[in-house]
Amino acid sequence: MRQDWVLRGFRQFDAPVSLVLTYDRVLDPGAVCHFDLGALCYGIVLAAWDRGLGSVINGQGIMRSDIVREVAKIPEDEVIMTCVAMGYPDDGFAANAVRSDREHNHQFVRYVGFAD
Repeated sequence: MRQDWVLRGFRQFDAPVSLVLTYDRVLDPGAVCHFDLGALCYGIVLAAWDRGLGSVINGQGIMRSDIVREVAKIPEDEVIMTCVAMGYPDDGFAANAVRSDREHNHQFVRYVGFAD
C-alpha cells in the first residue's frame, strides 16, 4: 500500500490539474523567494478549497524534475520548487476519510500580551 501511495504521488494522484511552482534561478540562493512561493502555494490551496477543489502539495514532482521540466516545458533558468495536484476530491477514496486526533490549542499554546 505504501508503494502504491508513492506511485500515486509521482502521478500527481491522477489529478486533472498539476501546478508546477517555479522561481527564477537568478534568485538562488534566497530564502525570501522560497518563503514567497510557499505563501503563494498556501494561498492557491486555500482558494481552491474554498471553491470545492482538493489539493495536494506534492514534493514528489521535484524528485523527477527532469521529467516535469520536459513535459511542462520549463526552461533551465527556472527552479522547480514544488508541485500541487488539484481536482475535485474523491470522497470514496479511503485516504480522504482519515482524520487525526489533535490536542486543543489551549493545551499547548500560551498567548502573552493579548487581552482575553
